[in-house]
Amino acid sequence: MSKTEIKTIEKDIKGLFAMKKIKEKNLILLLSGDKSSNPTRTSIQIKNKHLEHPKGGFINHHCDPNAEVLLLKGEEAAFLIAKRNIKKGEEITFDYETTETVMAEPFKCACHGNWIRGKNYRYQE
Repeated sequence: MSKTEIKTIEKDIKGLFAMKKIKEKNLILLLSGDKSSNPTRTSIQIKNKHLEHPKGGFINHHCDPNAEVLLLKGEEAAFLIAKRNIKKGEEITFDYETTETVMAEPFKCACHGNWIRGKNYRYQE
């Protein structure tokens, strides 16, 4: 049985959910796949590349997430690791501003209403 499954949250919004309990510090996904130089709405930034992963594009943002992306030294891949115990049926989230330099499509987060623009975003008039 897979640890995760993509499910519909509401019309046109999907997320990645735990199909069984995932203990703190356990591996959720190995993030690897096609890479490009430019970010997309579904890519995850790994070093200076933007990775498209079949399930990774469905991991939604949260300012207080239950998972985190950890880079593998010397590799252009990463692990998605549980930051705390995740219950069966719980949505898996990570903080986009921990990986993304500048978001391809900035948005206001549903959890706190903050603008999510990327960790290196600089406001310009």
